[in-house]
Amino acid sequence: MGKLKNIQSNQKLIKTELIPFLNDGWATTTTGTSLTFTAAQRSATNGRAFSNLYTSFSLPTTCAQTESYASTWINNGMSGLMQSDVIVVSIDSSKYGELIDGRTIKFDFPTLDNPTTSNDYTIQTLYSSYYEPKAFSSDNSSEATYFGNPMIKGNVLGSPNIASTNRAFLFSDTIAGPTLSATNVSTATWAGGWQTGVIPTGYPGSATDTFRFIDTVTTSNTPKAYAQSADIPVGICYLDMGFMVITHPTLVNNFCYSCGTEDNTTLYQGDSSGFTNLHFTATTSAQSQYYSFEKEWVLTVNIVADSGEFYITENQTAASAEAPYYGAGGVNTGMQFKTPFGEVHNIWNMSDVGATYITQIGLYDDRNQLLAIAIPDRPIKKLKNTPSNFTLKMKF
Repeated sequence: MGKLKNIQSNQKLIKTELIPFLNDGWATTTTGTSLTFTAAQRSATNGRAFSNLYTSFSLPTTCAQTESYASTWINNGMSGLMQSDVIVVSIDSSKYGELIDGRTIKFDFPTLDNPTTSNDYTIQTLYSSYYEPKAFSSDNSSEATYFGNPMIKGNVLGSPNIASTNRAFLFSDTIAGPTLSATNVSTATWAGGWQTGVIPTGYPGSATDTFRFIDTVTTSNTPKAYAQSADIPVGICYLDMGFMVITHPTLVNNFCYSCGTEDNTTLYQGDSSGFTNLHFTATTSAQSQYYSFEKEWVLTVNIVADSGEFYITENQTAASAEAPYYGAGGVNTGMQFKTPFGEVHNIWNMSDVGATYITQIGLYDDRNQLLAIAIPDRPIKKLKNTPSNFTLKMKF
């Protein structure tokens, strides 16, 4: 091992970069056990073990919590999220990265046309949106804070790289379109502005007008509606956990549980409040599409080989031109190193006859243990009296 040089703290930088999950970031989770449905009730005396999910999802549970929630969101569409029966939808963890972008969810599932007289069903489509119309990966609003992490306060420009509440809300054009349409016809539906296969604005490589909310757009072909106080959310998205909770009574009560299966063999025969991990085998019955990302940690190290440094070599072809070496004419420095096989070799100075060529750069810890090796795509000439600069990037 040759000479080691300390790397100063100002020569190192660690940052995160967002990269698309599974190459392009888009996932379609269709049918099967990748998308499951479970009925949950607030009452702890209903004979099922899932009332604890209300607490897990920060839904109002106790009498005090329901009273406080009702008073907080009185005369607000948010009040409709407080229900005694919900459906919990689980997305398999292998189908998304660190987070699902809360602007991009499109979710289909079946509801019965007439639960009392017919098994005919209609596919309901829900779309995710925010109350705070900024390009965060989740809704940075007080509404979302109630169910998730604290919002970022202040006049902050939205960026997917800034962690926020990790929550978003589901809306249905069947239940109620966006109230924003009263002042802007470009946002007449929740479906408007939803696109597949594009990078949402704010991520590296995104276009300007992909999943952009109307108040941040000057010229947009596809503005996306955001929620106002009068809008009616029909569910909540837990973007870091891979869950959605359907709350609206019309959707919950008419959910086509008899269209699904728990054992992948027979259709569910139980009642509307007893299904667990129900899923659908028909390819058109249920699916969820969304953009998801992962975080990549990047360590950048700037290295300087100054004048008078790293001009000697361990390469034995640089040895003395005299017998018994017959090398390239290097001068013996008097230093030696031992190979992993126990062989002892000299270290040679080539500065009088030519240049040393750097072919590898090793990074060591404070115990001189080798941590990483950087290999350039070609040998790099290093002269004795000329400094050389290197930038190494390691991604995790």
